[in-house]
Amino acid sequence: MPIPLRWRLLDEETRAVLTDCTDIDGLFVDGLFPAEPSYERYTLVGCAPSGPLLAAIDGTGPAWLGNLIVEGAHVPGRPVGERCEDSCRQCLDIMEELLDVRLVGHRPAADGSGLLDVDLEGHRRDDNANRDGTTAPDVSGYRMIAWYGTHDATGGTAAGECRAVTGLFRQRAGIWPPGPPLTLLGCRPGLTGSLEAELAHVRVDGTAHTTGWSRRVFGSVTGTRPSALGGDLVDVTLDARIPEPLAANERPLWDMWRAGGPAGPNLWADLDRSGRCLWVHAAAIHRRHAPDKPAGTVYHLDGRHVTDIDGFYCAIGEAINGPGGWFGGDLFWLHENAATGDGGATPGFRLIWHDSEVARRHLVPGYDRATWLPALTFDDLVAFLTEEGVQVELR
Repeated sequence: MPIPLRWRLLDEETRAVLTDCTDIDGLFVDGLFPAEPSYERYTLVGCAPSGPLLAAIDGTGPAWLGNLIVEGAHVPGRPVGERCEDSCRQCLDIMEELLDVRLVGHRPAADGSGLLDVDLEGHRRDDNANRDGTTAPDVSGYRMIAWYGTHDATGGTAAGECRAVTGLFRQRAGIWPPGPPLTLLGCRPGLTGSLEAELAHVRVDGTAHTTGWSRRVFGSVTGTRPSALGGDLVDVTLDARIPEPLAANERPLWDMWRAGGPAGPNLWADLDRSGRCLWVHAAAIHRRHAPDKPAGTVYHLDGRHVTDIDGFYCAIGEAINGPGGWFGGDLFWLHENAATGDGGATPGFRLIWHDSEVARRHLVPGYDRATWLPALTFDDLVAFLTEEGVQVELR
């Protein structure tokens, strides 16, 4: 039986196979994604600081503020001083979140009002609010909420109000720039016209795994030529681009899953944290769906290499589903799999965490500049798993 071609395009609506190809020029690019964020300078104009921002200014608190939510203080149509419900779509659409914020300066406002102009350094969370941050909302002033120590903004502390914010609303380079125009190399002939397709990665056994919305292919065929790979294969050029291309250093992982997946456990152990994150991503895409194992099954987590949160996700994925297995890459999916099933284990399972002291030493409180959230600690994880019904036994 011939080995199937590596990539497959599926019609987004009908799921019909449009074509298969050997490789795709423009899918893997020489770069790291998402790109490292560039820190920006913001000025809170006409600011009346309070809480942690005031403490940073007067020296009674740290200059580092964590994350800072900037929301419209006076929204047209709402009485001044009246706050809306958290679910108000209007407010969510105009709210900005600044990450890893630090006070870098302050001075009296130029208008003699007795207020301050406050300079901050940080970066904006990539979000589609306010037209991707390019357009200031129609509000009369802003209020700030600083938060650090919880995984949502419910534990935030009021940090004052200001009349305007400069440096925030502007055009930026894309955090995840799309790849170059695509060429399908070694392609089965017959692809013509326009297409809206999902991209699937095909293993040597013929199993196909769709790669997600961020790697869809929308565009038109612009040319066809005989392929250097021979036979009746052709190379097809498209005017499409991959919205979120893969980094070149991901290709070895995809090659491994193409060949059948990791041959043994802990092959991720020597990777740095970014490499472990890529491993979890590849494991999620290439997971083989199977019924949950029977209730009463005991799982053993090898904790020798759990020195960061992504190492934990690698380890628990393998504990539940074997080498290269996936059981979530964040708290949302960890909850979905542990509490509701369909991740390989019947909820309420027993997990024996071997060498748990390694994670206890490494997963400690702090600020995680990969997630821009408080770091998940060892105690956080144990409590979370327990609350989800997992019987955790530490060894």
